[in-house]
Amino acid sequence: MHEPEEFRYDLMVDQALRGVVKQILTRVAKEGLFGEHHYYVTFQTNHPGVKLPENQRKAHPDNITVVVQHRFWDMTVTDDYFSVGMSFDGMPTVVVVPFDAMLAFVDPSANFMLTFSVEEEMDDEDFEDAEELEEPAQLSAETASRSKPAPESGESGEVIALDAFRKK
Repeated sequence: MHEPEEFRYDLMVDQALRGVVKQILTRVAKEGLFGEHHYYVTFQTNHPGVKLPENQRKAHPDNITVVVQHRFWDMTVTDDYFSVGMSFDGMPTVVVVPFDAMLAFVDPSANFMLTFSVEEEMDDEDFEDAEELEEPAQLSAETASRSKPAPESGESGEVIALDAFRKK
């Protein structure tokens, strides 16, 4: 008998949110920044495919946040990564960031933040081989907060318990 496969909702949501960043950066690459928008992109410096000046990699061995605001040029966005020209310590360079290396994307002007888990990239075959989850995935407060902006003052949030929907 064929066992039903588990959906890795956490990975699907993570990839979808990385797609949001791709859309934003693609627009910035074509049209430039508009209004007060600017972006903080935090990524793993030791992730495969990251290109960063060696002195920055040594100074930030785990992760670094770059700011896409006033001084950047030649932004390019592909399916797998983005690259952008910027200066570190007055030296112009091109930084390459695979989307899978991103840890966070913030637009402070819009009070917008996405955070990402960094796992090995998985394709459809990996979903078939993924170990069963011991408990159903839950929407964490962090995930919930990145799916919509924080409520305006005076608005209240609603908490929904997922226990009622779990199989016993």
